[in-house]
Amino acid sequence: MNTLPKLHFTHAGIHCTDLDMMVDFYCNKLGLVISDQGIASTGHRLYFLTQDPEIHHQVVLFDGKPEGMTFNPVNQLSFLVENLNDLRNFYRFATECGIPNIGQVDHGNAWSIYFKDPEGNPIEVYVDTPFYTSQPCREPLDLSTSNEAILATTEAMCRRRPGFQTRAEWIESTKQLIAEKRVRL
Repeated sequence: MNTLPKLHFTHAGIHCTDLDMMVDFYCNKLGLVISDQGIASTGHRLYFLTQDPEIHHQVVLFDGKPEGMTFNPVNQLSFLVENLNDLRNFYRFATECGIPNIGQVDHGNAWSIYFKDPEGNPIEVYVDTPFYTSQPCREPLDLSTSNEAILATTEAMCRRRPGFQTRAEWIESTKQLIAEKRVRL
């Protein structure tokens, strides 16, 4: 019986219309740095960006987005932060940088802010909560309130929904599911 390897999300790549503008946005508004750059075999310029010195790249930006593309092929790029204060600080920073239309969402299992980069690619910056609730779940979040108030509101909302668990309980049950799947393969 084969065992299923553990998969890790490592990076996302985006084709861009204005590569220089996108590099500027990801570096100066999201705090990533250029870890590498070059020319692909297709002739397209590309930039590798990261905010983690142990990860070569978290985002790759390419020029050459096809002209006439009427939809955005990227669902979202998600960036995890350490805690609620970091999320609040990033929200404040993004607002001060002039990023428009920043949404605040309580997913029960995560507190998130959402906005778009200059070419319309959705970005989520989030932190995990200590709770689990089944998804989708999308309730208002107000980062101007205290951490204690946000925590109490989220816990009450999660407890009203079916299948409430703490994050620790959910992690343990998910570990069991993964272990069972690996054994079956």
